[in-house]
Amino acid sequence: MVINFARSMARAQKRPCMRFYHSPLREMSWALHVLSRPSDHGIFLRWAMETRERLGTTFMDALLELPPFAQGWLSAIAPATPSNDAPTTFLHEWESYMSLTNDQLQAGYQRIYERWTTHYDQNMARNSEWEAMAYMTKTAWWSNRSYDLEALRDHAGDLMKKLWEQEFETVWNHIEGDLTRDVESRRSRLGAEDMGTWWRDVSPRFLLGKDGQSLQVLVPWRNELTVAPAGRVVLVPSVFCWPHLWVDGRDNEVTVTYQVDSVRRWAAPVPAPDRLAPLLQILSEPTRLLIVRHLFGAMGTTGSVAHALRLSPSTISRHLNLLHSTGLVERITVGHYVLYRTNRDALLSMSEDLMGLQRSPVPDFLGWTRV
Repeated sequence: MVINFARSMARAQKRPCMRFYHSPLREMSWALHVLSRPSDHGIFLRWAMETRERLGTTFMDALLELPPFAQGWLSAIAPATPSNDAPTTFLHEWESYMSLTNDQLQAGYQRIYERWTTHYDQNMARNSEWEAMAYMTKTAWWSNRSYDLEALRDHAGDLMKKLWEQEFETVWNHIEGDLTRDVESRRSRLGAEDMGTWWRDVSPRFLLGKDGQSLQVLVPWRNELTVAPAGRVVLVPSVFCWPHLWVDGRDNEVTVTYQVDSVRRWAAPVPAPDRLAPLLQILSEPTRLLIVRHLFGAMGTTGSVAHALRLSPSTISRHLNLLHSTGLVERITVGHYVLYRTNRDALLSMSEDLMGLQRSPVPDFLGWTRV
């Protein structure tokens, strides 16, 4: 996918084309998607399963009756950001959503239909993020179905309001601060740093063209969106957005929903010292680990270790040299003999590195800290 700007980004920053907004209604639509397919969203799995149980089978049966395209459709038709970018409430957005006309609903439906059937890249069907939805690329799937979109709007709206009242208002109170801080940080850096870097920080899937007038979205949607001179780009941070990025166009507006930084920190591998990986790789070989165990608190020559472990001296010598080069084994010369022993301090340091691994704090609602 490519987003084209009518003017260069450097000039575009001088006019109000870049807008920021966090939306409880849009976040609700992503949360419904997570609840309907919890196995695809590992970091939210415990929350999703516990929430499904609390909401009960009646709610879940009603949710699963929504057609598969409904999540993207909900995001496509969610009311646009207010002109002043002021925070809004779920109830205000929900009322705007429930008053959408049939023409507005049809326009959103048409965009989703074309996205899946006209611009959909078949390679995405082999991507784990979309594999289960590949059947929606077939025009026949759509032509065999017809929906009363106003009834569908009311059905989804009822589910969203129930979810908000019973569960999601509490979740929103947990995550709104992260969304607000993300918006404030990105707005403050807008124009203060290289725009290519700025966009890559929004999502690693963004690549700004050298001329600053096109933004490549590294997901295989084969379509282009254009921001008119009077148009704008609306950036919506999200916790529940999956898979990490959603881009949708409407007339003179392109909306980009991206995962907030805090989610990346929760889901990313925890930071570890650079020295840890090669040491663990060395010890992952069974013979080398056996040698370290044999020499722990003891000493031995190449020949004595080979005799004790019933391996050839050449094999033991090769492994000992590698262990010594990484500092896991020490050499001590006694006359004409070379003795080896495990470097206890190196093992303790590695152990401290492992025990020191820490994940960034995650919200209580995810349930990760509970037994």
